[in-house]
Amino acid sequence: MATPSPSDTTSPASTSTANAARTPAALEHENLQRKRARDRKSQKAMRERTKWNIQNLSQQVEQLTHALEMETREKNELYSRFLAVSDENDHLRVQKAALQLRLLGNGLEVEKSGSGAEGAGLAAHEAIPLNTSPSTMSDQILQTFVESRWEAYALQTSGRIESYPEKPDMSALFDGRPNRTVDETSSVVGDIIRSYKEIDTLPKQVAVHYVMSTLMKWQVLRTKASFEAMPEWLRPEPLQLEKAHASWIDRIPWPKVRLYLIEHPEVKFDDFASVYSTSFNIKWDYAPRNVIITTSDDEKGGILINPIYEEHVRQLKNWTVEGVFRRRFPEMTEIVDTHGKAERSAGSLENVLNPMPLARYAI
Repeated sequence: MATPSPSDTTSPASTSTANAARTPAALEHENLQRKRARDRKSQKAMRERTKWNIQNLSQQVEQLTHALEMETREKNELYSRFLAVSDENDHLRVQKAALQLRLLGNGLEVEKSGSGAEGAGLAAHEAIPLNTSPSTMSDQILQTFVESRWEAYALQTSGRIESYPEKPDMSALFDGRPNRTVDETSSVVGDIIRSYKEIDTLPKQVAVHYVMSTLMKWQVLRTKASFEAMPEWLRPEPLQLEKAHASWIDRIPWPKVRLYLIEHPEVKFDDFASVYSTSFNIKWDYAPRNVIITTSDDEKGGILINPIYEEHVRQLKNWTVEGVFRRRFPEMTEIVDTHGKAERSAGSLENVLNPMPLARYAI
């Protein structure tokens, strides 16, 4: 057996001598280096784990975001279809009620299923505008009121309908007391007008009240008399019966402005109303108090529109827009001016031949 050479073996004596030769400072430095190496390795592993977690979470967020967008899009599409069907159902329901009333008035029985009624045509005074769901507080109030009152009238006799007051009572414009108004329509309209502080003059308030209450009276009754009682320019255009739109548009005096608003749904109520309420005006050369009269009947006493002012309001040439509206909506301003010029040309001779005295109607 070969004997190992001194170079292949380390004797205990030599190892002890080497360790003894290393100073404490050298040992501490060596330990520190080993610790730093372990720390670097641990930090590298931690960075790799963090990077993996971030990538994994980013993928999850991207997948969830995509799923949420798909679900939101589906819900929006379903909601849009629901609104369209709801609007169509509402319109069909009131048309059905109109036909029921028409058949009842002719002494005919209406089948419970209503079969055949929807296929019949509607007369001009029976077809109301096709409105969307309420988009404003005033639309919510007025559409709900008209719908509920129409359903009540449609199921009652014509005698009840004929008892509807001929002229709106303006009392609600001043105090809003229900006991002073002849009918609910006048009260509801008066409350709404009083909430619009921009409509700040008596001629403007009375004119708007007259237009709104006259329109609502027809929408509730759907009779030929109530339809013909409206100014011709307030009666709905064919597009108002065919294309769904917000009901506040139907209360705008100028027919072509209504058509413009229906064809330009980007014009929202808040933008239009804030400008229109302060800018529209009624040309009236007399004292504001002369636009109304008080009745002397103690039982049915109220405040009515002066017949002279009623005739004045029914002429569209006396309606105009000023100031901010002209700057904000130049296209609609041009339409307003065109309406005024056309009516002034047609009615100038009649106004000269048939002047109406004002003094006997003044308060």
